[in-house]
Amino acid sequence: MSKLEIGSGNKPKEGYLHFDIRSNVNADVIGDAKKLPFRDEEFSEVYSRFFLEHLLRKDARITLKEMYRVLKKEGVLEIIVPNIAYFFKLFLTESGQKKEWALNKIYGFENYVEDHHYFGYDEETLKNFLTEAGFREINRISEEEQYLHLKAIK
Repeated sequence: MSKLEIGSGNKPKEGYLHFDIRSNVNADVIGDAKKLPFRDEEFSEVYSRFFLEHLLRKDARITLKEMYRVLKKEGVLEIIVPNIAYFFKLFLTESGQKKEWALNKIYGFENYVEDHHYFGYDEETLKNFLTEAGFREINRISEEEQYLHLKAIK
């Protein structure tokens, strides 16, 4: 398998090797993404959806470098995170359930131990983190305002 999903959780993406820190989800490999147990340049694609925000900034930087390390040359990283700018705006302008939803997207839902957000990303911040890790050709592939869905090349 040459595709890796990091932080696969309970909704793994079909066609990928599933990696997660939690042992109670249906992951193929359990471990810490800061030290991926894979060879250099093992995967042609790395996919991560709603995972990076669960890490401290310093750990996110380490993890992105690990994602870069395990990608083959010209490999593709596809990453999706909540757009913190959107949810801050929503929190400030809404009330009731929409305001509560914004808080959950900012801080996490807290449904399990790891379900809290340590950091939030706007497009500029996420692109900077990806550039620091070595990625290039970083582009947004979805214009959905509430989420940042970016693609980057090694």
